[in-house]
Amino acid sequence: MQFGTAAPVSGGYTRLMFSENTKTLLFVAWVIVVGIAAFASGITSVPNWVLVACVAIVPPLVARRFWRVPEQTISESIQNARR
Repeated sequence: MQFGTAAPVSGGYTRLMFSENTKTLLFVAWVIVVGIAAFASGITSVPNWVLVACVAIVPPLVARRFWRVPEQTISESIQNARR
C-alpha cells in the first residue's frame, strides 16, 4: 500500500465487528423476542414471569460484560497518528 500498488481493503476486517450501538440493539431485540415468546405462550404466574425476566436480562448482561472491542493494532495506531 505504501507505493499505491495494492488495492485498499477497507471492509475485510471491520464488517464482522459490531459497534456498541449494534450490540445494544441486539440485546434489546433479545429482550423483546423473549418477552413476546413468553406472552405468546400464555404465561400468567408471577414466578414464571420472574424466570422470563431473568432469561431475558441475564444473557445480554453477561454477553456485554465479556464482549469486548478488540484492541487497536499497531497499524491502526499509525493510521490514526497520521491523520
